[in-house]
Amino acid sequence: MMELLAELPADAPAMAQAIIEHIEANELDEADALLARMHDVYPETREVHVFAVTIALVRGRPHEAWQIVNGLPDDRAPELKAICLKVLDDPSWHGYATAHEDSTDPYVRLAMRRLLERD
Repeated sequence: MMELLAELPADAPAMAQAIIEHIEANELDEADALLARMHDVYPETREVHVFAVTIALVRGRPHEAWQIVNGLPDDRAPELKAICLKVLDDPSWHGYATAHEDSTDPYVRLAMRRLLERD
């Protein structure tokens, strides 16, 4: 995800940071609106699911978050899948986390190890 944002024009990472700040401030409507704008301006960011999933989870809508990632190929967003499944109390989250705890992607690896409480 971060690689994609870094390759975009200068204001895309700034938009992403603003989305994060809105989420952290629990300003979810603002985060959603800015995310929609980012997707309109930079269609390639539609492949970055972390913001939409996080917004849904913070809103207390884990099924909505799961729907965002459920149809993705197995190798896409395993960290988001594991988080959604854990929030849904689905025991299969552990399989996702274990399968990717040694991922070459440092973000995925860290997320999985934290979910497994190994970091």
